[in-house]
Amino acid sequence: MQIDFGWPPQQLGPTALALGSFDGVHLGHQRLLAALVATARANREVPAVITFDPHPRCVLDPANCPPQITTLEEKMELIARIGIEQVMVVNFTREFAAQSPEEFMAQLDRVCQLRRLVVGPDFRFGRERSGDLAWLRERGRRAEVVEGMRLQGQEIHSSEVRRLVTLGEMAGAARLLGRRFALVGMVKRGDQIGRQLGFPTANLTLPPTKLIPGRGIYAGWASHPAGQAMAAISIGYRPTFGGTEMRVEAFLLDYSEDLYDRSLELRFVARLRDEEKFDSQDDLIEAIGRDVDATRELLGRSTT
Repeated sequence: MQIDFGWPPQQLGPTALALGSFDGVHLGHQRLLAALVATARANREVPAVITFDPHPRCVLDPANCPPQITTLEEKMELIARIGIEQVMVVNFTREFAAQSPEEFMAQLDRVCQLRRLVVGPDFRFGRERSGDLAWLRERGRRAEVVEGMRLQGQEIHSSEVRRLVTLGEMAGAARLLGRRFALVGMVKRGDQIGRQLGFPTANLTLPPTKLIPGRGIYAGWASHPAGQAMAAISIGYRPTFGGTEMRVEAFLLDYSEDLYDRSLELRFVARLRDEEKFDSQDDLIEAIGRDVDATRELLGRSTT
């Protein structure tokens, strides 16, 4: 998959195009992008996507900037798996948002032979979202509409994925994503408290814009350089030790190799309990032992 940064994009031939943030690349996004790939291949067109970074709301309404379900790198990988051949990553600014629908489409026409847009039923674009399906069709533009995907009668939206992850409802989030919610980061050296307790943890460094599950203890899977491992994951401030910094740390079961300065992916299966402050280290050690046992039992019945 070819990825271009900036606007306007590089020159393309006959093109079928989808536009959107696609944060999370959830099942609804996957449905639309798969339809794009199918129609593009049937008509000998390039299946292409224009996406935005940062999220438009972070520019237009910074007080309500949504955390990223997927980083840009993660989003690119997921989009590539669907079969998209060209992605244009637009640096979303107020100047870009101020373009009228006519100005936006004129720039597209200069760089590609736009044969069709593949869109959702609520598609909007251009200044103040003034471009829509009616606008496109009035001007002879071909727009193929893909209906939103529903689960249990409700349409899938990125905002609902964020809500479920924030609440720690990882099974619900996984149903909407079509995969387990994941965090990917570099392992940094921590305070070695876990090692002192007998449960050495890998501390993850994450992008500041990344969505993080609600505070608590989780069971999940870790992908490390040698393969997969069960993981008991803690998200919180380590209140027993008076911590003031949010930490994401994972104890990998049956794995003891050095992970410092390596990338680690954590895939969340279930929330086990709230974060707690214990009266003593012995009480904390007992609780961690129970968490590890619960993780092993739960994941023994789970797939990665």
